Amino acid sequence: MTIEERLNEIVEKQQGDDIIPFLQGLTQEERKGLVPCLNKLEEYYSKFVQLNENTYGTRATSVQHRIINLTALVVYSLKEFRKYEWGINTEELNELIPWYIPSWLDSFFKEGESKEFDGFYGMNYEILMDWIEQGVLTITPSPQTIAKYLVNYLNNTDFLQKRVITLKEHIWYLFQHDCRQNWADSRTSGQPYFSFRYFVEHGQLDRMRVLRESLLAVNRKMNKNLCGWFAGMFTALNPSIEEQLALQPEILAVLSAPHSRPVNTILGLLKGLCVHPQFRIEEFLNQTSVLFASDVKAVHQNTLAVLNKLAKERKEFRDTICCVAAQGLMSREESTQSKIVKLILTYGETESATLRETLSVYTETMLTNTKKELKAYLENNESGHTSAYNEATPAHFGQPDNDSASFVYEPILPIIREDNRIQEIASPEDLIFLASQVLDVNEIYHFDLLLGALVQWDRQQEAKQISQWTPILQRAYKLLINGGSSRNGLLDQLMATFLLDYAKLLVKRFPKEAKELSDLHQKMVQKDELQKGKWGYRNLQKLTIRQKTNQKEKFPVHKQLLCRTLDLLESKEKPLPLLSTPTHIPMFIAPATLIKRLKQYQLANAEPDDMDMQTALSRVALDASSQELPIILQDLKGEYQRLLSFLLGAEDALPQAPFTHPSWWMTAGLVKSPETIYSEFKDFSYSKGPREFLTGNFVWRTYLHTDSYIDYNKKKVEWTSAILNFDIPESKNSHIVNKDEYNERINYHSYDPHPLVVEMYPLIERYDDIQNDLPRLAWLTPNMPEPLLVWCIRSAIYYPMLNEVREIGITQATIEALHQLRHTWHETSYILEASCMLVADKTSRSYAAEIWIDRVGKGCIDSEHIGKILGSHQHTGWGPLKRLTDLIQQQMMNVSPLHNRELEKLIVAMLAELPEKPIKDLKKLLEIYAELLSINNSKAKDEQVLHLLDVWKGVANLKKTVANIQH
Repeated sequence: MTIEERLNEIVEKQQGDDIIPFLQGLTQEERKGLVPCLNKLEEYYSKFVQLNENTYGTRATSVQHRIINLTALVVYSLKEFRKYEWGINTEELNELIPWYIPSWLDSFFKEGESKEFDGFYGMNYEILMDWIEQGVLTITPSPQTIAKYLVNYLNNTDFLQKRVITLKEHIWYLFQHDCRQNWADSRTSGQPYFSFRYFVEHGQLDRMRVLRESLLAVNRKMNKNLCGWFAGMFTALNPSIEEQLALQPEILAVLSAPHSRPVNTILGLLKGLCVHPQFRIEEFLNQTSVLFASDVKAVHQNTLAVLNKLAKERKEFRDTICCVAAQGLMSREESTQSKIVKLILTYGETESATLRETLSVYTETMLTNTKKELKAYLENNESGHTSAYNEATPAHFGQPDNDSASFVYEPILPIIREDNRIQEIASPEDLIFLASQVLDVNEIYHFDLLLGALVQWDRQQEAKQISQWTPILQRAYKLLINGGSSRNGLLDQLMATFLLDYAKLLVKRFPKEAKELSDLHQKMVQKDELQKGKWGYRNLQKLTIRQKTNQKEKFPVHKQLLCRTLDLLESKEKPLPLLSTPTHIPMFIAPATLIKRLKQYQLANAEPDDMDMQTALSRVALDASSQELPIILQDLKGEYQRLLSFLLGAEDALPQAPFTHPSWWMTAGLVKSPETIYSEFKDFSYSKGPREFLTGNFVWRTYLHTDSYIDYNKKKVEWTSAILNFDIPESKNSHIVNKDEYNERINYHSYDPHPLVVEMYPLIERYDDIQNDLPRLAWLTPNMPEPLLVWCIRSAIYYPMLNEVREIGITQATIEALHQLRHTWHETSYILEASCMLVADKTSRSYAAEIWIDRVGKGCIDSEHIGKILGSHQHTGWGPLKRLTDLIQQQMMNVSPLHNRELEKLIVAMLAELPEKPIKDLKKLLEIYAELLSINNSKAKDEQVLHLLDVWKGVANLKKTVANIQH
């Protein structure tokens, strides 16, 4: 029996006890000779197969895996081991160590240190140290690696004392690297930092070093919870005043930490330390600019508490203290400004030129009451320091009866203009350059532009240019096999699949010049076949954009456009242009260009592809009406002319029968005026189902929902949360599956054999993994995106506390798309805008504020409508109000006089929707309202708001604020 046959027998018969004696008996040459045999065993037994009716797994049993793994450690080189094995099982390697250690173990270990998975199963600190002491590993692990394993023994004082080096050197690595020490420490049953306190008390760790390292750790780029944990360690050791004084450089450095919790912890200590004669007051005062730049109210409050103590004790620094305290006036928080005013009035000299000059810098952000209180410090500066805000105020701004219509709005630039034109593809060289970028997602229009360019320039390529497609195809294969970059979406996978089909067309047309493409395909197919039975298998041999599956197609419109392009490229006739190719950024089509393209179809007596035509109609720039349009439309005849005359004509233009293509007319009607029901379309099959699926104008509501689960003690735990929901009507063509469940989905189908583009959106069952595709989805229908926005809101913005990567990604992509779109807003757009002001993700809230600022400046947003939705949300507690008040103070307030008037309208509409029982953080909203009334020189007039104010003035903590509004 050969050694190959014997190894096969050991594996097949699962003779686990025989494998080590077998391996020990091999010579070095025999080990190398076993590599091909082991490769075959590895490939066969690691393949995923159906084990029984409902279970899939590898062919190998656990015994067979062990046999193959042990053999791999002895037989393979490092290169071969990396190719076939996921990692090393430490228990299995320990079986070999008495007589064999892989020569490449050090290299494998070093490589693993830089990866998320280091390559070792079952590794821990004990095994690591044993291997180092035994000489199994001859390299020194990095401090981060040691800390990663040591942290699991954080609460085991006996184990930590087992080796001298652990307390002498290794434990200090825990202060330098994020190893989730706070989670390990949470298992000490209410005794945080037990091990550190124990070793400090017993003299086994230097107390001053522990104190110093806990402070230094705060600024070592760890997560906020861990930074707070280290700051907590410092206070848990109860440092004496003498110790604090000795550690002042490290203590003051914490004030510049990126997270607020350690900063507040140290400010709490400084309230006691700052009165000591040896306190470094000047160094602290130099840090206050950083402290007041924080957006955390508690940091401001604690800083002012320290400054008050200093001002009381150190008279010689009072002027400087008042000046640095004035930096806090950047905050529009009333309580913060009130404390600053009190400090300045108590310790500031009205004759101080330095203080006057400093205060004049902050008049822009001072609240009205602050200006009144500090009048004596400001009045001599008024003539020399007129604020930019006042300079920008129109003459009529002080007149409360004028409405926002009297303000001058920014002009809205037309979409169709020369500087906004997408550069045309003017040659085959341009085509190839564009194709090289299409998978990079650099521009939103590249996907569609490539399709149009291929149709136009494909036949004009010369044979010598075909080889230039090789690197493009290499990237397409790489994306399909490896998944692409973090920017790629499922649409890029569709495009990559299409490029494979196009390469086959080039090979057929240029068999000699395209041999490189053909060879590349065969090479990739062979590579793919090695993955057969595994998750990464793509079946490249049969993969085509025309492939039909039993599953719902996620992007049917884009897939149809890709198939349409392939049809045109394969046709022997002169290809007609794609109608939907955009001409202007981001994805608009100039009406004149669409008319020109349709004329070519008219002359060829050819009918456009239905989805291509619908997409083109959806992308037409509706603001581009001109005097030349009626003249240009004369180039069209029959249905083309009647259709475009209706879409691009006057607002009251009506559709004219006959309607040969109902899908085109219905699309044009929805684009022109989604809220208008044209009686001329009453016989279209699209009118049979719920119209909401065509317009996105579903009835919505926020309501309280109760959830529950059974805990470990078999007790039912309930909690209530506010949910934003759209009422999805059920009918013959729409059905809700798993209603009110986590996996709820909509079954919807069109009544017409030519479904509308907007009817494709409900078919996308999961929006989880398409955030990179959302912008391109939105720009399928830029003039009527609401049907898509509904499903995005249902997917990720239905609950305001969602803060996972999935929800954040979808929310950001959706609100960013809203920012770029130029459509007339309807209900769903307003819901998205208002809701994003309350979501958990700060970036999305900031986007919402920027959209409001931009649209207010152009006069194309209804602030009252937003306010009503926000009020409805807050009525049920949908989203913490603090998110909104912080957003208003930080981004939306005092942008301009116009914005302040619109913000007042928003808040009035919001207040009118609130319940009589005060909601959380209502005081802050009322303070902002009072400030706006003062700035706008207006008064509360809304009857419902006046009624609520009368109710709220009876609430103790609201009484003063309500009085400021009513005075």
